[in-house]
Amino acid sequence: LVVAAIDFGTTYSGYAFSFTRDPSSIHVMRRWEGGDPGVNNQKLPTSVLMDPAGKFLSFGYSARDDYHDLDPADAKKYLYFEKFKMSLHSSEELHKGVELTAANGKKVLALRVFSHALQFFKEHCLQELSDQSSTTILNADIRWVITVPAIWKQPAKQFMRQAAYEAGLASPSQPDQLLIALEPEAASIYCQKLKLRELVQEEASSAAAASEDVSASLTADFSPQSTTPTRY
Repeated sequence: LVVAAIDFGTTYSGYAFSFTRDPSSIHVMRRWEGGDPGVNNQKLPTSVLMDPAGKFLSFGYSARDDYHDLDPADAKKYLYFEKFKMSLHSSEELHKGVELTAANGKKVLALRVFSHALQFFKEHCLQELSDQSSTTILNADIRWVITVPAIWKQPAKQFMRQAAYEAGLASPSQPDQLLIALEPEAASIYCQKLKLRELVQEEASSAAAASEDVSASLTADFSPQSTTPTRY
């Protein structure tokens, strides 16, 4: 029924989705809790906040604001992570036991942090889909896409897939429910689908608006068309 694509970025992340009955209509999520009042943001900070016991608390603007609102003494007990994505590329020996260092210096399994972030997007997307549909959308109704950098080696791509399994997006028994796509390939597919009028603006005053439209669609980095990026 639905294709949902997550752009898991180093600094900011976001997602978009489209219903298979109308694949050209891509809905980019712009409503996030927190952030600047009255501003619609296509993405939110790639930040995760966990309590001292390691329980997930919040993601994005909420995680950033909740952490900075803590009393300095309490903040030292909480686990806050930001800009952690490229740790998968920099780790020489990537395995399930690889750890990330929180702002307070404590270490947590990287798989746990990544899966918390992906689970946030899963739950947020399911709620948004159910709000927009006349029926309840289940995870089984969604094909997920996660974009990754082209420079990532196979272990990093497999790690992201494992994190998605841990988050419940898909499972080893249903691997085709999740597609790991390279970012440049996804962007290329989008550009192939652009209409000429979306590439060439007749009036200079509309150029800024066109740039925003392209940026919004690239948030998804993948549109559910017949062209298919390399699978991982």
